[in-house]
Amino acid sequence: MTNQSDKLAPQAGPGTGGSSATSSSTVQKSTLLIVFVVVFIDLLGFGIVLPLLPRYGAHFNATKMQLGLLMASFSAMQFLFAPMWGALSDRIGRRPVLIVGLLGSTFAYTMFGVATGLGREGVLLGLGALPLLFVTRIAAGIAGATIPTAQAVIADSTGAEGRGKGMALIGAAFGIGFTFGPLIGAACTSGYPSITMSDAQYTAVQVWDESSDVISAQQLTLLLEADGTLEDADRESISQYLVDAKPQSQVKKDLLAPPSSLPGYVAAILSALALLLAIAKLPESRPVSVPGGAAPQRGGLLQLGSVVKHLTAKKVSVILAAIFITTFAFAQFESTLSLLTREFGYSSQRNFLLFAYIGFVLMIGQGVLVRRLLPRIGEHRMALIGVVLMTVGFVLIALAGNKTLPDSSLWYILPIVTIGFSAVTPSLQSLLSQSAADDEQGAVLGAGQSLSSLARILGPYVGIQLLGVSAATPYFAGAGLMVIGGISVAAIRREENKAALDVPA
Repeated sequence: MTNQSDKLAPQAGPGTGGSSATSSSTVQKSTLLIVFVVVFIDLLGFGIVLPLLPRYGAHFNATKMQLGLLMASFSAMQFLFAPMWGALSDRIGRRPVLIVGLLGSTFAYTMFGVATGLGREGVLLGLGALPLLFVTRIAAGIAGATIPTAQAVIADSTGAEGRGKGMALIGAAFGIGFTFGPLIGAACTSGYPSITMSDAQYTAVQVWDESSDVISAQQLTLLLEADGTLEDADRESISQYLVDAKPQSQVKKDLLAPPSSLPGYVAAILSALALLLAIAKLPESRPVSVPGGAAPQRGGLLQLGSVVKHLTAKKVSVILAAIFITTFAFAQFESTLSLLTREFGYSSQRNFLLFAYIGFVLMIGQGVLVRRLLPRIGEHRMALIGVVLMTVGFVLIALAGNKTLPDSSLWYILPIVTIGFSAVTPSLQSLLSQSAADDEQGAVLGAGQSLSSLARILGPYVGIQLLGVSAATPYFAGAGLMVIGGISVAAIRREENKAALDVPA
């Protein structure tokens, strides 16, 4: 595929070729850097909020189904809107789409902060805190569905030989965001216990006397159980909170206090900074329409027809299938990991560190290893290496889940899975981009992002159900899926070899 910048650049006269090439290269590097920073800052806000949702759901007494829907709502909106943003960027440009997305993220995270500060009984615009949290996550999902537009900027600014290296920048931004986001989120949260109280239990705590008498963990458990049931996770939270007995007045205040609004506001500020940077520095990268060239695609609001079209197109359908399968397996792993570590007795703080550790490995994997190795060994080999690593890693996690391996081995196994995913994702995204026509980059990458989002909706649900069978089942299932993903990656190479043989010399 020809470099888009080369198409748009004027032909240099004698004696000016070197200067023109240097200027073009500088512009490309500057654009990639700006896209990286914008995506990183926006994902930093996402990384702050996401690990806190279970804690906030507990405070607002969300059922497991409600919590599952709350966590899935973000990915569901990305599934629906990613193709729309991608196709729209093909028509009106990348810059305005990214700016609107960042503006939406800033608003959504601000409202997240407002909603969490309402408490159990607060109301805003006729809605309680839990419904408002749904609104904010839906809005954040719609606004955050512009990742394929950022990928399209990279596709516009790089040639085929540098496409995978450029796509790895998005992965590195994810890694850094998920490294520092949970750490910032942990610093922004209060030390109040995360206990799911029924309405009866919440009302009973409200009428407690402001007594200075101390309460132990056992006493608090008995008091709450007098008005309802407690899950094992709540008992564990109580025991960690009341390692030392505390005055009843303080316990009452802590139990009734709403979750901290600070994480939402910090995420909003970070998104606003990314917005200002995009407005000030981000150039338009979409290629100028060529006379006689294909017109930008038009379609319905959600562009679902575009997804179906690309799924049925032989050239890209195998790549899209590989993206869905590998993302599904990783999403299943991601969503069940915190439940697995709960069985290992990990505290909330240790879970935060574990997810930050995963983000750090992801950052190194995509930002350093993959970016350097991918141009040397190619997308197909890199994707296959990633599939093998993820398969091995999932099997090892399953062995830790069934106690064949000690739980401490998790810290050594996770880098295998994470680096494997770091290798698979940019490789498949690069292959997808190279398979698309120049005027369909946003739409095709949007279809890929849409399927990734669908995998992130279905993966957690299936993974949690399998975890009910045994602690090892989700990861053995993930290993099986990766084998299928490896077959799909191998099929991509077969299709390309076949196409090459069909081309006349």
